[in-house]
Amino acid sequence: MAEQGGAASPIENKLRILIADDDPAIGELVTAILTDEGYDVTVVTTTDHDTIAGAVGKIEPDCVLLDSTEGPGFGGSWAEAAYLADRERPIPTVMFTGHSDAVLEARTGTSERAQRARFAAVLSKPFILDELLDTVAMAAGRSTPFDRSEAGERTRSEELEAELTGRGATDVRTSNRREWATFTSSADDRIYQLYWWQKLGRYIVGRYDDEARLEIIGQFFERVAAIDAALGTEAPA
Repeated sequence: MAEQGGAASPIENKLRILIADDDPAIGELVTAILTDEGYDVTVVTTTDHDTIAGAVGKIEPDCVLLDSTEGPGFGGSWAEAAYLADRERPIPTVMFTGHSDAVLEARTGTSERAQRARFAAVLSKPFILDELLDTVAMAAGRSTPFDRSEAGERTRSEELEAELTGRGATDVRTSNRREWATFTSSADDRIYQLYWWQKLGRYIVGRYDDEARLEIIGQFFERVAAIDAALGTEAPA
């Protein structure tokens, strides 16, 4: 799930921050501050699940500054924070909002949704510069570094092969260059192909018919969901 490459470039050594905020002015200002601090910053101004999950998959950030989605208070962003915390590689997430009730709820952590969100920190708007920098440094410093090297890509392909084989797929063939597999599904004995589409930050899964015509059966943000779709079963608990 990484861009292919040899030696790490200078930008690959930077901590990556994703800002999910529907206020373009906030995105611009925080980008200016964080890039001056040496971070690599990406902004999305649509805070729905597909946008956030796709951006996270593309850049594998070290921290997400998460504003509220549509709805009262922090809206659906509670669920987005839980999703980011539950990923195979969890992303430290900072609640970044002007909703005082949501800030209080997150800081006290007494509600079920606040506990599931597992925020690395809470940052209210209007923000204080020093608090922003300290919060981002703390949260990003808690992330597990993402291996963007060729060796990292090979490791992810090996993990994919092992998971497919463990789930009953046969004739599994993978690549050393990209996260990719061709295999026969135990669900219907058909040949499937699975590929991590880096540009969009999601897996694409296709199935061949008896005349070797490929049907795309879906796109998925997480590997386990892509494998579930091909094998027709859920991963063991």
